[in-house]
Amino acid sequence: MNTTIDINFKVTPSQKKTIILRASENGFDDISAYLKVVALKTQTFTLSPVDVSKEETSVELTFKVSQAQKEQIEEKMKESDTQDLSTYLAYVALHGVVTAIVEVRSTGNLDAMLQRIAKSRNLSL
Repeated sequence: MNTTIDINFKVTPSQKKTIILRASENGFDDISAYLKVVALKTQTFTLSPVDVSKEETSVELTFKVSQAQKEQIEEKMKESDTQDLSTYLAYVALHGVVTAIVEVRSTGNLDAMLQRIAKSRNLSL
């Protein structure tokens, strides 16, 4: 049985705007997909102090994961010496950068690779 779990956490309205910007900067059209990727793929880090906002944390963000993925996120949270899942998720959503390894396929031609990427996104070069 493949069940999914909703993970919810709250942020301020201005943090949500920043998270949407980060998702867009990293090439994500869907904020939920961005949240899942940064939660699962962010390397261990040391949480640095964040400016205290006078805004209320009233915006709820949600994404779906499997039980195994939830356990992986909780393990990354512990490795980063963070005790609270909401704090961890807000931090990675605000500061996470998605890294990708670009691979030039057998053609060895960078332009051909860029054309394949554009085609997969339904763009034209």
